Amino acid sequence: MFHRYDLAWEKYQKSLKLLPLPIVSWDFYQQLPNEIKTIESIQESWTEKINFAKDIANKSVIITDSSLKIIYVTPEIAKLTGYSSREIVGNTPKMFQGNLTDVATRNKIREAVKNQHPFKEIVINYKKDGTSYKCEIEAYPKFDANNNLVHYIAFEKIAS
Repeated sequence: MFHRYDLAWEKYQKSLKLLPLPIVSWDFYQQLPNEIKTIESIQESWTEKINFAKDIANKSVIITDSSLKIIYVTPEIAKLTGYSSREIVGNTPKMFQGNLTDVATRNKIREAVKNQHPFKEIVINYKKDGTSYKCEIEAYPKFDANNNLVHYIAFEKIAS
């Protein structure tokens, strides 16, 4: 009886014309839940939370601590800059600056950060391979319940 079932199942599978592919890695399956968990743990102290799926999924985002040390990047930042997330985390956003990065714009950003204000600027940044690109940065300070600065979140994209 089971033999007929097995033959029928095999015949059915062949009729589907599907190509089975081996699963090389489950990383693609694990990636999203880990990012959500990381974002949720980062913003636990924030007074205003962000919705991962709506606000930062598939966007180039950098989150720094209050001293501007990078603690989180989305995979899109790696695509934008050519650096891996491991190379970026632990550094400051200054790692993307170079000779053509405008000093006046750097000073505007430094002043906004010092005063804990949001900012939007276009800067010349550099990729890992040394090529420059115009980067539009829109950044927001994030505060805890005691109004202490805990993080900066920056949305980045190629400026048009």
